[in-house]
Amino acid sequence: MRVRHLALILTVSATVLAVVAGLGGCSSSGGATGLPSQSPVATGSPSPAPPSAFGLATNKQYGIAIRYPLGWVSAARTAPAGDTSGAPRLSVSWADSKGKVVEGGFVDTLQVSVYAMTKPVKPADVVRYAASFKTIAAGLIKGLPSLKLTEPFKPITLNGTRGLQITYTYMIHGTPTGAMSYLLPKGGYAYWVTGQSSADTWSASWSKLAPAMASFTIKPVKTK
Repeated sequence: MRVRHLALILTVSATVLAVVAGLGGCSSSGGATGLPSQSPVATGSPSPAPPSAFGLATNKQYGIAIRYPLGWVSAARTAPAGDTSGAPRLSVSWADSKGKVVEGGFVDTLQVSVYAMTKPVKPADVVRYAASFKTIAAGLIKGLPSLKLTEPFKPITLNGTRGLQITYTYMIHGTPTGAMSYLLPKGGYAYWVTGQSSADTWSASWSKLAPAMASFTIKPVKTK
């Protein structure tokens, strides 16, 4: 299998982080500083998520299961049939409407996007073609204003699925924002899971984002 066969069918851009309520295009400059380290840890088992504080979202078509904070507003978007623009096949987001708001958009968010792969990916391929997947992950966050990686890209295994973890900061209209993303290729799809929060609401947001992200699970699905 050639490396090109592992390329995602997408036009990589920062727009994957757009969420409910029209989070505007990011513009500003200057580094995001003073943010504590993110707390989500990718392990073989999800962190405890109190049933009273989290709901469960599933999607049988893409094999998705994830816990999300109750009370957060949600939105979903699917690509139209025959779309070849490279947009996510599915994008689902949750945002804390009581959290940080910048330019009319919610900053504290959780998002899952699903991209089609040109060829099915086996677990061993994630390790074998690690450099290619790092390039894909970097492309997904390329263009974010004042982007700064706070940790090197590192391999993870999240509930049985191998992938990469990316931790970074950037600015949303002058607001320091920290984020963590998982790129999890499996079968015919690549799953992009992101949690982000402003510096102002960090502790409160990540106490919910950490167990939510750690709960993300992918079951095998049939692809054409």
